[in-house]
This record gives sequence, C-alpha cells and structure tokens, in this order.
Amino acid sequence: MSKWTRPVPLSYHSHARLRGTNTVNVPNEFSRVVKLTNAVLDRKFNTAAEKNELEALAKRFDIAKIRAFTLEYIITEKTDSPGAYDLVATIKSDVVKFVVDGKDESVNIDENFDVVLLTEDMARNNYEQLRDFDIEIFGADRMVDVGEIAAQYLSLCIFM
Repeated sequence: MSKWTRPVPLSYHSHARLRGTNTVNVPNEFSRVVKLTNAVLDRKFNTAAEKNELEALAKRFDIAKIRAFTLEYIITEKTDSPGAYDLVATIKSDVVKFVVDGKDESVNIDENFDVVLLTEDMARNNYEQLRDFDIEIFGADRMVDVGEIAAQYLSLCIFM
C-alpha cells in the first residue's frame, strides 16, 4: 500500500464536488502527488499505473480487472483568479467490469476532464461562480493528488 491517503468526501455541494475537505484517511491506490509550483505549471505530464496499482484499483471499484490505466495532464494558473489553477487531463483505461461464462464484459475508456484547483477559502468565497465546476481543494502545503482525482474520474466512467 502507498503511504499516501486519498480524501473521501463526506458531502457534495450542488453540481460542484468539493474534495479535500471533511475527509477521512483511506489507502490511495494510484497516488500522484504534485506540489503546485512554477516547476509543474504549463508542462504536460504522463503517468501509467503499475500492475499492483491496477489490481488495487480493480479491488477498490469491485470489478474483475483493469488491464491498463494512463493519465496525461497539464496544470495552468487561472489568469482570472490568482492562486487558482486548472487541471486539464485525459485518462485512458482498458477495464473488465465482470466475466460471465468465461466472456469479458469490458470497456475502453478515453475521457477528458478538467478540475479547478483552489484553496478552501477561495471555494467558499466564490461558491456561486464555481458551482458548475468540479473543484479540488488544496491546503497551505499546495499539494494535490492528481492520481486520486484521475481514479475518481475512472470510477465515474466505469459505472456511468
């Protein structure tokens, strides 16, 4: 298991998902922690799940198997909101949802998503403007787990 933990939201607000607040710690199967500094801004990153991460994600989602899971992303600073960032990402995955009579029920996922990254105060103070966006809260340490965000989107893709 990874030493990192994933946030588990205890509440959702309107259409916006406020993650990172009101959380309990549980193991994170696909942790890719990024510190929001100039060194990571405006650069494209690619990462892929290792075999043990694929197995752990399949167990987390209660599905037969995940054959592959990749994440490509870029983080940019929002020009209209200093201190806030946009995470624009693509996930790709080959998922076996279940096996019946030896036949796989599988799905190939190729999905784009974007998330606004900001502090809890920024989210609270701008709730009305942000309610139609997916939001990830980061703390004073400016750390964001883009792997966990991607895993949550993978879950949505599998079950929708």
